[in-house]
Amino acid sequence: MEGNQNSRLLSRRDSGELRALTVVFLCFVSALFGYFGWFLVKQGTSGQWIINSSFKGWTLYITSISPGLLVFLFATIILIWGLPKTLKNL
Repeated sequence: MEGNQNSRLLSRRDSGELRALTVVFLCFVSALFGYFGWFLVKQGTSGQWIINSSFKGWTLYITSISPGLLVFLFATIILIWGLPKTLKNL
């Protein structure tokens, strides 16, 4: 009987357990993005690779630490924009 009651509590959208689980999951995903961003920045500063591309007079130049900074930006967006929006919609 107790297991059935716990499953009903988690299935409710306004349950505190569901909100806590959502916060933990989004923090884990953000930490994962942060770790990989740090790893990419570390690899970019120690190695040397450059992306050059041109299209109709426009030139795209990406340095070696840009991918790591982009992944850091994703981690920040998840925490600052995604977490409150997800919790509001619960």
